[in-house]
Amino acid sequence: MSSGKYGAISGAVARMQMLENISEQLAAAKTPGYKKGMVTFEARLGEAASGMATKGTNYTHLTNKEIDFTQGPLESTGDTLDLAINGEGFFKIRRLDGSFGYARKGNFQLNGDGQLVNTDGLPVMGTGGREIKLLHSDVDIGPDGTIWDEQKKVGQIGLFQFDDTSELHQIRGEMFQSNNGIEPEEHPNPQMIQGNLEGSNIDMMRTMVRMTSNLRAFEATQKALKIYSEMDSKSAEIGLVQ
Repeated sequence: MSSGKYGAISGAVARMQMLENISEQLAAAKTPGYKKGMVTFEARLGEAASGMATKGTNYTHLTNKEIDFTQGPLESTGDTLDLAINGEGFFKIRRLDGSFGYARKGNFQLNGDGQLVNTDGLPVMGTGGREIKLLHSDVDIGPDGTIWDEQKKVGQIGLFQFDDTSELHQIRGEMFQSNNGIEPEEHPNPQMIQGNLEGSNIDMMRTMVRMTSNLRAFEATQKALKIYSEMDSKSAEIGLVQ
């Protein structure tokens, strides 16, 4: 395979991966607390397939998927159990397997036992590793997560922070875990806003522009691949004639 054809194929694959990433973002644009993941690529010069030629082969290589933790816009809902994080930090969620996930999605509710859970029914952790139970949802929640029921403190929602968010990976769009198993610390100065949710940090206009440009680039690689295939066919025909 010619180096040009190989480069065109790898370029097409890279654009397809980019388009998949963009499609994922568009599908999750309305998900509270969603953080976009950006795939990055680099061009590499590899050895020729024969291992003997001095000519290299250019190809595009997927290097990483980086999570953009930029804060999304705050959206008022008026629901007493909706919480938006203003600044850094994550809510701590106990998963079905007993492990913990960390999310900024704060639309909470009470299950049949009065336990504070997320939209998947998973418990929201309070300070000190405690789960939270309430008699009803008509409560006041302070900026530090303290829950008040008629001026009586009945619990406190925990907010947790990682020293390095680049060590986190997505286990689903709005939930994360640490790559190295390091547990976060409780935030020393939590800032939560009751009756609000943090929207996703996806800029729809820019994302649509990126999709258009990547579609065009993908089409260009397809055309290049067709040209290289035609050149290979003609070269083969010439070889037969000789």
